[in-house]
Amino acid sequence: MKKVIAYTSIGIAALLISIGAARQRNKALLVDNRETHTAADSTRAMSVKDAAVIEFDQTRNDFGTVRKRDNPITVSFEFQNTGDIPLIINKVDVSCGCMEVDFPSEPTMPGQNGNIVVTIVTGEFTGAFNKTLFVNSNAVENVTLLRIIGQIR
Repeated sequence: MKKVIAYTSIGIAALLISIGAARQRNKALLVDNRETHTAADSTRAMSVKDAAVIEFDQTRNDFGTVRKRDNPITVSFEFQNTGDIPLIINKVDVSCGCMEVDFPSEPTMPGQNGNIVVTIVTGEFTGAFNKTLFVNSNAVENVTLLRIIGQIR
């Protein structure tokens, strides 16, 4: 009986020691993780300083209800490069073949504005529409989503 109690006590002591060691390891990992994230955040903050930043006046255009005969529909998304280096729009992908996109082929310098003009040829389509554009650039956020929604009657 004494052996059982002794082995149980040793087992409990070993368990408590391993739990304490695990807590110390977790605490050390947490501190290390915090330091890593803080360093990454400061690196990101430094990289944003020397980067292009694309800011749109609006990223969503709601046409409301438009008549079928008001075909095609054209919308312009105005943006500004609020970064420190020239902004280059590489391409604009669209969610539908019914859209034609015109965007600046030349870099947009810091502080300058630009436009992305979208034309939607609705044809005989009626009902709700929800079109998406994916603007790929050298900006900090290298893909920006733009939406065009509405109803055709």
